[in-house]
Parts: sequence; structure tokens; C-alpha cells
Amino acid sequence: MPNGAQGRRSSAADTGSGAAQGFADTLRDQTQGYVEKRKADAARLVSDVGVAIRDTGANFDGLPQLKELFDQAALGVDELAAGIARRSFGEMYDEVHAAVRRRPALTAAATIFAGFALFRTLNSQTLRPIPRSHAVVPVDVIPTPDL
Repeated sequence: MPNGAQGRRSSAADTGSGAAQGFADTLRDQTQGYVEKRKADAARLVSDVGVAIRDTGANFDGLPQLKELFDQAALGVDELAAGIARRSFGEMYDEVHAAVRRRPALTAAATIFAGFALFRTLNSQTLRPIPRSHAVVPVDVIPTPDL
């Protein structure tokens, strides 16, 4: 036979779990909204790259093969932008995961290259000291013995 304290405790737990569920739902909705905004931004950025490629190709009127190459590249980039806008985040994640599983060596090479490029980019901002052996030393500094 439950006493009054147990009844109050279970109703308090229900209220707490309801608040936690509401918080989780709000957090999930905000996260999905943020991901959708970033996905739209990424699609817009990729589309802008396609426009830039197409504009660059327009300068090659005298070379129709080269202009066609730029147009095809721009078309591929535009299709990528449309694919980003059309698919959900979960679908894109699944596709990337499947590609990684199909070609692990290529994935490792791309990851190593990206890490090296990031490392070089971040370290290029600091000034590197000149080694003493490569520094220009004035002649007067080094005494020469009289012979």
C-alpha cells in the first residue's frame, strides 16, 4: 500500500521528466533548424562557385573546347549544390560513410592531405626564426687573425 510520500515523489518525477523531454525537444528543434540553415548556406556557396566557374569560362570565347570544359565543370558544381539542398543531413552522412567504407585508402590519403594543409596554414601565420647558420653576419663581427 503506497503512502502519500511515494505518490508525491512519482508526480514530481513525472513533472521533471516532462520538463526534460520538453527541453530535449526544444534542443532537437533548434539543432535541426541550425543544420538546415547551414545546409542552405553550403548549397548557396557551392552554387556561387559554379557561377564563378561559368563566368571564368565565358572569357574563353576563342577556345570553344576550353569554354565547354568550364561549362561542364560549372554544371557538375551546380548539380552538387542542388544535391546538397535536396538531401537531408542524414542522407548526406550516409553517403559519405558509404564512400569511406568503399575507398578507405583514398579516405586516409585525403585526411592526411587535409591535416597537412591545415597544419601548414595554421603554422604559416607565425614568424619563424632564421637559423644562425643562414643569417647574414657582417664581416666586421668575425675577427680574422693576422698572418
